[in-house]
Amino acid sequence: MVTISTKELQGAFIIPHYADGSTPEFQKKVIDDTINGIFNQTDNSWKAIIIDDCSTDKNIIEHLKNIKNNFPEKIEVKFLTQNVGPGICRNIGVLWALKQGCDILLFNDSDDISHPKRLEIVKDIFQQDSNIGLIYSTFMVIDENNNLTPLEKISPPILEILESHKRKPLEGKDVWIKMGTDNGYTNKTSSTAVRTNIAYHCLFPNERASEDYHTWMRMSAYGAYYRYTPIIPTKYRIPSFMKYQMSRTRIGPNNFNKIKSRVDSDGFSKAIEMALIKGSIKPQDVPILKTKFYRRLASSMHIDGEIELEKELLAIAESFSIEGKLYINNYAGI
Repeated sequence: MVTISTKELQGAFIIPHYADGSTPEFQKKVIDDTINGIFNQTDNSWKAIIIDDCSTDKNIIEHLKNIKNNFPEKIEVKFLTQNVGPGICRNIGVLWALKQGCDILLFNDSDDISHPKRLEIVKDIFQQDSNIGLIYSTFMVIDENNNLTPLEKISPPILEILESHKRKPLEGKDVWIKMGTDNGYTNKTSSTAVRTNIAYHCLFPNERASEDYHTWMRMSAYGAYYRYTPIIPTKYRIPSFMKYQMSRTRIGPNNFNKIKSRVDSDGFSKAIEMALIKGSIKPQDVPILKTKFYRRLASSMHIDGEIELEKELLAIAESFSIEGKLYINNYAGI
């Protein structure tokens, strides 16, 4: 049943930020592009918080202080004294937005640019149906100069996400199941908006890779109805001098995939636990779901050239497949 909300919703942009000073002019440019993207919103009912994750570039820190001082009514900046990673930074932003009375959160990484109508569109969707808990859109890959990146120059993991948007995008209830067993990573952080109360109950884990995917699966298992809209694509930045996005580049592709596999597995397991408590799945479903999950994850690793990791994941999938067959035989009384 669609329930229309009459309350005027307030949005908060949550922006984790880190600058190491390696490319000072570029790092200053991208945060300015991000802030300009927020000020260009057609709906002005927003606040924003930048959570600086103990940046080592003093000039950038001064620049952020100036932003805060120039726009005190719209932008808050918190400076952390310890580097904690983007997930924990977002959690700090979630708690701040909750205290500010903001109803919806729009996650926006510090190098990405929101569509000018992003807040207007997501707010309208949220107000038209109070059952919807999370809205995501597609994205366009841009380089350091904000130029669109040709498809042939986009890495396989990113193409995999874009391809899932061209097929039937995930929407509705319990999308965590297909997200884990079929589509894989679905919604980029800078393209995701969520109701504040859901974000508060499903905070990001203390991880530095795939912490967002972990969170999206748990939000769905918690009860968030997903809605997809293609009309407000985020500009997702991967500089031409980097093969991968910044988090993957910083960690290193191989280490990133190892961490991603561990974090994704934990997120899917926690989503299963939540679903079992809610009664939306049964215990006998678990081995089957995990078999499909590990096979899908192995497929993603294959696409990314991680052959040894693919073999490890397929072995785990086989163990759950055997467990599932034993469970079915016992359950059937054979």
